[in-house]
Amino acid sequence: MPVLKVGPLMRYYIDNQPEAAVDGVTVIEVLNNAVEKYPALKTHVFDSSGKLRRHINVFVNDENIKELKGLKTKLKEEDRVTLLASISGG
Repeated sequence: MPVLKVGPLMRYYIDNQPEAAVDGVTVIEVLNNAVEKYPALKTHVFDSSGKLRRHINVFVNDENIKELKGLKTKLKEEDRVTLLASISGG
């Protein structure tokens, strides 16, 4: 089962854990199953239309999904999906 890792800013929403095993054969399935398992995570990952928020970066085994097949990227049992929120300031 793939493992979902979250950055420090989002750990609160998955019971203060750095990672959790989540079912899914694609990135979007893992994310959808994660927000079903941890409902508080939903508004921080998806916008009101159900699209991935633009400040959320998703990686599969340290490779940005933008360089793969996006949310349709297929996963293996041993894959790690990482969610990181971009931080900006000025």
